[in-house]
Amino acid sequence: MAAEICEHAASPRTQRLPPDIVPGRDVVVRGERWRLTATLPHEDCVELRLHTAGRARAVLWPFDRVTPCVVPSGPRVVRPRRWTAWLGGRVSDALRGSLRVEDADGVDVFAYQLEPALAVASGRLRVLLADEVGLGKTIQAGWIAADAFGRNRNCRMLIAVPAGLREQWTGELRSRFGLTATMADARWLRRSAADLPPDVNPWSLPGVYVCSTDFLKRAEVLPALASVSWDLLIADEVHAAAAPTDRHAALNALGVRSRAVVLITATPYSGDAAAFESIVRIGALADDRPPLMFRRSRLDVGDTRPRRHRFTPIRPTAAERRLHRLLTRYTREVWREAGPDAERARLAMIVLRKRALSSAAAALGSLERRLDLLGRRGRVEFQLPLFPEDEIQDDSEPDGVLGTPGLADEAREQRWLRALIAAARDVGSESKLTFLSRLLRRLDGEAAIIFTEYRDTLRRIAAEIGADLVLHGGLSAADRTAVVRTFNAHGGLLAATDAAAEGLNLQTHCRIVISYEVPWNPARLEQRIGRVDRLGQRRGVHAMTFVARDTAEDLILANVARRLTQVAGRFGVSDRLATFLTETRAAQAIIGGQTPMVEADGAAMPANAFERPDAALRTLASAEAQTLLARRRLTRPPFDSVGRDAQVISAMDGIRSTLPPGLVVLVEWSATTSAGETLRREVLAVHLPFTVRRPRRAAAARAIVAAALAQHERAIAAVVDDRTHVLAVETRRRQHDAIEARVARERALAPKVHVGAVQPGLFDRHVLAGADETARMTARIEEERTLRLDYLAASRSLHDSWRIAGVLIVGARR
Repeated sequence: MAAEICEHAASPRTQRLPPDIVPGRDVVVRGERWRLTATLPHEDCVELRLHTAGRARAVLWPFDRVTPCVVPSGPRVVRPRRWTAWLGGRVSDALRGSLRVEDADGVDVFAYQLEPALAVASGRLRVLLADEVGLGKTIQAGWIAADAFGRNRNCRMLIAVPAGLREQWTGELRSRFGLTATMADARWLRRSAADLPPDVNPWSLPGVYVCSTDFLKRAEVLPALASVSWDLLIADEVHAAAAPTDRHAALNALGVRSRAVVLITATPYSGDAAAFESIVRIGALADDRPPLMFRRSRLDVGDTRPRRHRFTPIRPTAAERRLHRLLTRYTREVWREAGPDAERARLAMIVLRKRALSSAAAALGSLERRLDLLGRRGRVEFQLPLFPEDEIQDDSEPDGVLGTPGLADEAREQRWLRALIAAARDVGSESKLTFLSRLLRRLDGEAAIIFTEYRDTLRRIAAEIGADLVLHGGLSAADRTAVVRTFNAHGGLLAATDAAAEGLNLQTHCRIVISYEVPWNPARLEQRIGRVDRLGQRRGVHAMTFVARDTAEDLILANVARRLTQVAGRFGVSDRLATFLTETRAAQAIIGGQTPMVEADGAAMPANAFERPDAALRTLASAEAQTLLARRRLTRPPFDSVGRDAQVISAMDGIRSTLPPGLVVLVEWSATTSAGETLRREVLAVHLPFTVRRPRRAAAARAIVAAALAQHERAIAAVVDDRTHVLAVETRRRQHDAIEARVARERALAPKVHVGAVQPGLFDRHVLAGADETARMTARIEEERTLRLDYLAASRSLHDSWRIAGVLIVGARR
């Protein structure tokens, strides 16, 4: 890669290319023939971008030997079959569209998935991908990343995702877009620091880095990440990064150092306007427009695949009903009497009620832990645990929550807890588990996923049904990847927690999803079902949600969840109902006895916090999709001896052609920036009618073409100008808008490194050395920015040109 050999900033030492090596020229590199598409100067070398037969690469001059191909001295005459093959290659090269994606043959092309990438390419440099679950948000981000890489192969991309999705992201980018991404974790960082010189920041090297959001927020990691500028920041599942959190602070610190920011979530709005606005402001610079939000439903994109979702009431056993009655009385008493730590005490009650509605096993674990913590109160300090980087905390509640007293009378509270523990132990066989076992026997071996919120419940389920695979936050990244691969390859029974399965693609062999309990935020049901109800699913999806009859799960949660699924199914939108019942409102209703009410406009997303795409973008995406599909249908033969710069002539008898007699002139039109980048190329056919017999010799063919072109040169020019005028104007307008937006953001990017004054002392050589390195990094960043602005300035200027690439002589019919 170019970045491994040379620096990335402009310098007077940059060597000039020979005058005959210019964009648009054919060259030979390492024994292969390529078309030179662009040149990018670096400090002591020049990056040459090459393209041929659907492949692309970059080499460095003068380290790679580059030889210009000899321009043919005159037109080449070939047989009709060879001329047709040559024409296919020319048309294929011209079908390039607006995106610079070279290797996306592993992706099915859907127009709506191209809209975000086209928006970023046109200068909308902050976008929010908020489509409903299963519509391919990862693929849409992949188009953006592939386009950014196609425009600058020395770019730096950072993709921040939940720890459990790192393998999936790297695999998707590699298999679908040909992008090799580095999974950046603590091990990679240690190895890179050991392999590189001490003054080289591992994050400063070009590449695509996929890392955990919780890893990049670390105090020992974030400063190095924030000391470089990023060409693209992609943040997945950003609903978990609302302010005020360390995740939000870290993503925003990197976003304001990024030239483009892509935010991804299927649940952008939870009813909290401040949280939503903090998310959409990630990466916002001074005077930034709101991000462009893409929020499409299945119906919006024409996805009519059937889905059945059934809420199944299950009658609890007598022992389960007793446990729920006792817990209801205890939690309501605490809710009313909570003292100075009312918020934390009520949170503890929420934990207990949620776990009891999940399973008696989950409730028992929390009740025993609470009793133990209250008994040791005053003798322990509550601390947030330190977790391994790749562990997902799917059901962890800090001891500081469960250990908060709820009643003023400690003895009375402990009696309550002992009674509840006894009731939980008396449950024995659980009604939901019994029903699940019968259901799985009826499925007769068909693959299914059983979702629960809690790991304690998961263990009970897995032990009872003999689940082939389990997926929870305590697994290592390697184990999670192995489980997903096995399930997608062979199916079976998978028991999973919500957080561990977040964002995963599990539809390959599975269409059945079972929710063991109703989540207190019903929008999570869509997340669960969305693991299998997504693009690529070829069968109807069946979902079943267990509801404990005559409990709060039945009386409150299931009612709202039913409304949510009905509205989503009929109208394709679930934003308002998804925010109708948050966990806080559920707790107020279930424990506090309040009716869950919201204000008339309380569930609506703040309209001024984002912008929506217009119809013009949809039209552009539709045309781009057609171009990509047409390009795939065309054969792309490798270069042959005809060459690209030669004018290619052929002749055929009119009796063997449906074309009228005369000359079919193939004109190649292109719009190119002063930086050498070809933005648009078109192949036009101009028919010159006159009577001529098919020439038998090459010399005669050349003479006929020369005479005809000399006679009709002005007519051909008029036709080309007429057909390309609108295209040229539109190309200039789009380029102008995109460049202006990129220049504005480049100039507004936050300073990467702050250099402070250092007072030399007796024992501070390391401080002085650090200051010197900071100064060098600052200088390098400023040089990089200057080079970037110079390149953008050169990209403003656009000129179009055309040449006659080939001629087909159609002889008169005899």
